[in-house]
Amino acid sequence: MFIPSVDLVIILAAVGFGGFYCWAQQQRLLTAGQSAEGEPGTRRISLLTEAGAYAGVILVLVGGVTAVSQRWDDITGGGQVGVFAAAAVFFLLAGIIVRQVREPAIQRLAGVAWFLSVAGVGVAAALQVAMYQVHWNKDAVTVLAVGLAVTVYAAALWLVRQNALQNLALFAGLVITIVGVAAIITARARTGAAPLPGSVPGLPAPSLAIALPLWVFGLAWAGLGWRRYVGPWWVTVPCGVVLALVAPGFAAGEHGWVYAIGIATAAAAMAASVPLRNTPLLALGALTMFGYLTAVAARYLHQSPGVPSALAITGLVIIGLAVVSARLTIAAHPPTPAEPGAEEPSQAARAPEPTEPGAEVLSSHRDHPSLLGRPSDPTPPPSAPKQPGNRPRCA
Repeated sequence: MFIPSVDLVIILAAVGFGGFYCWAQQQRLLTAGQSAEGEPGTRRISLLTEAGAYAGVILVLVGGVTAVSQRWDDITGGGQVGVFAAAAVFFLLAGIIVRQVREPAIQRLAGVAWFLSVAGVGVAAALQVAMYQVHWNKDAVTVLAVGLAVTVYAAALWLVRQNALQNLALFAGLVITIVGVAAIITARARTGAAPLPGSVPGLPAPSLAIALPLWVFGLAWAGLGWRRYVGPWWVTVPCGVVLALVAPGFAAGEHGWVYAIGIATAAAAMAASVPLRNTPLLALGALTMFGYLTAVAARYLHQSPGVPSALAITGLVIIGLAVVSARLTIAAHPPTPAEPGAEEPSQAARAPEPTEPGAEVLSSHRDHPSLLGRPSDPTPPPSAPKQPGNRPRCA
């Protein structure tokens, strides 16, 4: 079964976020607000001070987690929910207080505090569901409850402050909600639990019911980010692209035809990177294409030349796609004379500069016009007008 590993997802996410941010800076597509730039005339704090602030946050988290873990078994279910709910309120208030300071580093710290507050709400929701007796598919209900709580709370914080971490929290909440809804819809009596009303035979398998909605949501999320409906767009677009690229892999192992969706999505990402001149998008598409083609070759070509030959064929296909992409990029954007690689005019076609030998001689000769476009004037300069009263006396 081909399921992308955690390491692969982390690599794709890192390439997506970092690459899209650098590409947006190069294309001058980022606009910084007043809170991001700081007030005019204010002194920005140093990076060492910001690092100290994050170290303080880490120490607070470590101390709180250690203190709670020592007494965790003695705390009742309601008390455990209260602990995480209190932590969520604490980080919410901390973010409200520090965001009043118009300093970019402090604003980032406020975003971190609110992100931790969203995480506390999610854990509190999970513990709250665990306190109740659920007669069917308790895991799916827990996932759905966590997703709804995180989505609603993160959406409220995102509406107040549309920054990167609040965007990530909202995206994570929506993904968890989709997974929970798909798990409940496809609930069966596999563990002895009664199916939900409406769970009729013929529903898609759990893996397919999760993979396809996530794929559609990834495409829609990337589109909303590209249209600037959900910001910051340099976080929304890579989130949606990475999800749309890896989502088909969750069901491709059980349903081979899903490989076609993954390969088509990767090819579309690589094709879109050409007119956009977006190298990170090309890298994401190429890495995903490599993974899907390798899985297809290992699954369907394992009895012919063997896995090594399949890998070699996959590599050749990737190289061919890269060459085609490079040719399309060169054809769409030919180099101009100012760019490296463009032809420069020959020395014979250029007029001699004034510093070159012979330039001053030719331009100063009265019978030859100036090579710099200024014809020489053979007429002498007019003499100064004679003043009255200075006439010469007759002898």
